[in-house]
Amino acid sequence: SNGSAYSCSVTATNSAGTGSASGTVDVTPAAATSSTSALYYAPAPFTSILQTSYQPTSLVSASSVVTRSRYMISDAATAGTASNYLSIGSTYSATTGYAVESGALTSASTYNTYLSKLVLAVSDSSGNFRLDSHLHPNNSIDCDTSDANKLKFRNNFGKASATYGYVSFSYDASTKLLQAKKRYKYSYSATTYAATYTEETTFAAANYYVTYDSGAYKLVADSASATRLYLYASPIDLGIPSDFNPTPQSYVSNGAAPFNSNFSPSSIEGTSGSIYRKVNSKYQNQLSAVGASAITKQNADAMLASIASAVESKGEKLRYSTAVYTAFRDAALATTLASDSIADGTPGQNMVPYIWFTNEQDSSGSYHPFMVVVSYINQASPNGLIDVPHPPGSGSAGYGESNVTRFSNLGFATLRIPMKDYGAVSVVTENTMTTTLLSDMSSTTQTADVYNYASRADNGVLIDGSVTFPAYNNVLVPSQSAGELSPSGCHVGQGGGGPHCHADGYQSGKGWGLYNDSDYVGKTHPPLIGFGYDGLALFGIYRSGTDSALLGSSTALDSFGAHNHDSVGYHFHAHTVPNYVLSGSKTYTLHVLMKGAYIGKTNSVPCFLTCASTDANKYTYGP
Repeated sequence: SNGSAYSCSVTATNSAGTGSASGTVDVTPAAATSSTSALYYAPAPFTSILQTSYQPTSLVSASSVVTRSRYMISDAATAGTASNYLSIGSTYSATTGYAVESGALTSASTYNTYLSKLVLAVSDSSGNFRLDSHLHPNNSIDCDTSDANKLKFRNNFGKASATYGYVSFSYDASTKLLQAKKRYKYSYSATTYAATYTEETTFAAANYYVTYDSGAYKLVADSASATRLYLYASPIDLGIPSDFNPTPQSYVSNGAAPFNSNFSPSSIEGTSGSIYRKVNSKYQNQLSAVGASAITKQNADAMLASIASAVESKGEKLRYSTAVYTAFRDAALATTLASDSIADGTPGQNMVPYIWFTNEQDSSGSYHPFMVVVSYINQASPNGLIDVPHPPGSGSAGYGESNVTRFSNLGFATLRIPMKDYGAVSVVTENTMTTTLLSDMSSTTQTADVYNYASRADNGVLIDGSVTFPAYNNVLVPSQSAGELSPSGCHVGQGGGGPHCHADGYQSGKGWGLYNDSDYVGKTHPPLIGFGYDGLALFGIYRSGTDSALLGSSTALDSFGAHNHDSVGYHFHAHTVPNYVLSGSKTYTLHVLMKGAYIGKTNSVPCFLTCASTDANKYTYGP
């Protein structure tokens, strides 16, 4: 089926143990069809990407350490399957962090195999450097003097339940020895979360050397007992794409702004949590469990079917097939945090704990169905904020005097996506907006268009729970031109919170983004990746020279970045705008999620952006 053979076996387990497996039984999954329902699928979540097979063409040795570069550390001068590589452990502990372990590279290696072995070297003023995990960037290598000087990855950039610190190292390119120089204790304010790193003047393992012994790494006093360690450059290009820093901007030395921590998910989730208690009883069965659940899915599917029937009974229709909303819901609820990268997040937690569907009537009896999304506004993968050359400043002072946003914390939002087809505007000003990016810049000579007649804040939600912002920033230039975005096309704004995305982070040939080339294999249309707050669905890019056979590829996108084909309904696609003029003759490629303006007609959407709280609650939670 679909070009592959499938089989399965079963075992029985009880108090006596697990019995032997049965003989394999052939199974035949249904083949993909060309129906419109086959168009609606989500990209693989980051947890699945980590388990995807990955083999680089080669590993290239590095003779010295360059700050803000990523390396793999091995005990062998030649990369091979028999070598040992320093790796972060797979078990998370809120108090003790992660282990520093040894891992191998095999023919069955995955993205996780390599990403867990990458460390980011960050130099200090003395030329020494700390080593941060790439996969879990809140964690740096520390020395546990109470455990035979073993090295451990410990939280140095988040809301840790116990604070430790990190060790700075030097590397001798001739002897290949990694030597501990100093240790810094980490602490933060319980109210402002401002961090301090204080040198430990009594660090007993200062000037000790790293040695590898029986799967563990530790510090030893004698260089003769140290292990020669070899550096290999990252085989995965995790840097900022040139289009995201076309000027280019230099990497700023501003200090990092403190992270925030505004709430605990335990206050939001569960039947005693704030969300469930707000929701009307007729919708509560869609929220009886957090995240993915067979029971809540059955209840949500039933509600969707009843909503479609009710709306159609009034001579109206949903904007899309119910399969679109089901695909988004199921994927978003299954998204869990796979990276210790959020200051107050917990690896394994749901990024979108709840999605439910409502269908209330207005005073005239017309139905207004919504998909309601509760999100913690963060991506599930490493956020790359440490790599942003010129992040937003956090205060009102001049940029040179401001701290910059390099940390993310959990956000919280209840977002409503209108599901009824209210139509689409032909010019952006058909939608009434009290304030826009354009109106905020009274001195500009620009006229209203799809870029600037846009919300000053988020205008949509992605399938991992992150939110989208207009392509332009608040000074009416594309955000990606300012060197302020991560490789994902996102950054944290001045107020903190989670990363919001101004640009499409898809990169051809890469495999670790929100959506990737692997998500197109065997498909008839690009993947569903988000929704605008006006109700329009957002799908992935049509890849140049690759996707000519996909449905809709021959139907041009209009100036809004949308089109309609195969009875799908009017929808957005991520896309590129080549030869976008930056200044003078300088051009680059603009990578667009949604340009900015709302294209779905919003004047008829009840409680769109602003309205009385009682009405907002009615359409969100029920009467």
